[in-house]
Amino acid sequence: MPEIDHLREVLRQFGPTSVIDVLLIAAVIFASLRLFSGTRAMTQLRGALILILLVVFIGRAFDLTVVNFIVDNSFTALVIGAAVVFQPEIRRGLDRLGRTGIRGMLNSEDYDEVIEAIVTAARRMSHDRHGALIVLERHTGLQDVVDTGVQVDARISPDLVTGIFFPNSPLHDMAVIVRGDRVAAAGCVLPLASDLPESDRNLGTRHRAAIGVTEQTDAVSIVISEETGGISVAAEGELTHVADDRRLRAVLRHMTLGEPLPHREPARVA
Repeated sequence: MPEIDHLREVLRQFGPTSVIDVLLIAAVIFASLRLFSGTRAMTQLRGALILILLVVFIGRAFDLTVVNFIVDNSFTALVIGAAVVFQPEIRRGLDRLGRTGIRGMLNSEDYDEVIEAIVTAARRMSHDRHGALIVLERHTGLQDVVDTGVQVDARISPDLVTGIFFPNSPLHDMAVIVRGDRVAAAGCVLPLASDLPESDRNLGTRHRAAIGVTEQTDAVSIVISEETGGISVAAEGELTHVADDRRLRAVLRHMTLGEPLPHREPARVA
């Protein structure tokens, strides 16, 4: 068969330089994905790749002449279009690479200390009835949200978080974004929940923002009510009340570390 003969010819030409060539291309692709990892564009990029692969598969499977012609002759246009569409993310990614280096980007995050800091701060603010909104960045980057606030870039601690949300402080009304084990920014503006059920229509702006950011990303939000001191957690567009700091710790460990909840799932806020 012609395809098998062509494959054999290609394999005969595969030598040490070909290995270097393949590894170099793989390194470039991997580095590009790492540059996008801190932005929301990563999710959009995955969706675009899935769509392109689907079009290619359908065109080849059904021998669609026009579709195959467009796919074969649109690679350059796709590259240029991606560079234009993702220009802010590429610029931020390159800046991140220049500041931290590849080694810094590859370090894994340990959430144990982060969770304890948030739980301690939430307990204090709940007792004092200080309103707060803390967002944990997960796989979907929140750099565009970070850009709306004031950059902090400080290691998270209970004192830092409670200080930010102390009443009448300049940043207490907006959200804090936690990236890894650091407070990336404070005073950040979040999108409000777009479509709430009838039972949640009476929620305030802070709770709506906590839900809104989790509708569009995989982030986890922790919100403390200024009126009641109640603590709630939002994820995947759902707001859940937690009874105390012990329950908050269990829910956060479940959502970020995958640990099982010790008892039943907390009840959804009515």
